[in-house]
Amino acid sequence: MNPIIINATFVFVGIALKTLLDFFTASRTSKQELRIALTEKRYKVIILLCYAMVYYDKEASLLVINRPDLPSKKRLLNELQAEFINMSLFASDKVIVSMKIFLEKLDISSLNQLAISMRRDLYGIRTHLHSYHFNMSEIDLN
Repeated sequence: MNPIIINATFVFVGIALKTLLDFFTASRTSKQELRIALTEKRYKVIILLCYAMVYYDKEASLLVINRPDLPSKKRLLNELQAEFINMSLFASDKVIVSMKIFLEKLDISSLNQLAISMRRDLYGIRTHLHSYHFNMSEIDLN
């Protein structure tokens, strides 16, 4: 066989393989980026709803303005429980466990731990923060 034809065949096969590899890599990358973006949106909504639950007395009026479908603490809790079930589709095991603990305790410590779990899940952050690092003292505006 002619060496030019053999070389051309190798070049053609190489280009074809590279094109296919690039296509599949780009497809996988775009799916991962979309998944991360959607997960980030859901986590932002969930963490704000959890915050509203912990600080319901001071957040109730703002919550009713932004989410008129949540007029009571009971309805907010139902929404959080529905989000917990929905999380089974996209959240990591650690986030699901942290959310379950939050729903059982409904306190600031479990909310802070949930935030840490979400950070790790979304961004792979290796953090040394603990839930108490997020505690802030109340500011008296009077």
